[in-house]
Formats: sequence, C-alpha cells, structure tokens
Amino acid sequence: MKKGILEKIINLKEDNVRLARAFIVQAKSSSPRNTGTEMIITENGDTFGSIGGGKDEKTVIEKSLDLMKTGRSEKLKLTLTRKEAAEIGWVCGGQVDIFIQVIS
Repeated sequence: MKKGILEKIINLKEDNVRLARAFIVQAKSSSPRNTGTEMIITENGDTFGSIGGGKDEKTVIEKSLDLMKTGRSEKLKLTLTRKEAAEIGWVCGGQVDIFIQVIS
C-alpha cells in the first residue's frame, strides 16, 4: 500500500467514514494503469486516486458503494476492448483484475 493511500485511509477512519480500497492486482495488454495502482472510494462516492478512469473506474466506484452496504470485499475482472477504447477516444484497452477491499 502506498504511503499517500494509507494516510488517507487513516484520516478517513479517524473521521468514521466508511470506505473501500480498490487496487489492480493484475493488468494485461495496454490497460491505462499498472498492477498495484490504488484508489479509495468513500461511502458518499468521493474518490482519492484513480485506477484509470472511464468505464472501468465508474464500475469500480458503483461496485464499491454496493459492497460497503454489505461489508463484503470482492475481486472484479474488467475488460475494455480496442473498439470500446476507440469509441471513447482512448488508445489503450486491456484487462484488469481489481480487488475491492471494504475497510470497516
């Protein structure tokens, strides 16, 4: 865990904010971010950091909010095809495995 992420988690927990930590456990092809990239999602949808933006990040935020309601953590496999990437003006796509860890 990177120092900035850890410090943010500590500060949010001191304020009793429910949150999730999402991080890329595996990146394949030309995904926009690398393995180890992290972000925090708070219970009200605020974020700190980025796992790459776009459709995948939106999916991770939505899934994190759902998981915070149950307290469960989960691994996601997300794929952005070249066609999908081109449709939104990106040159990279690929597949990422992301673990969402709910921190209570």
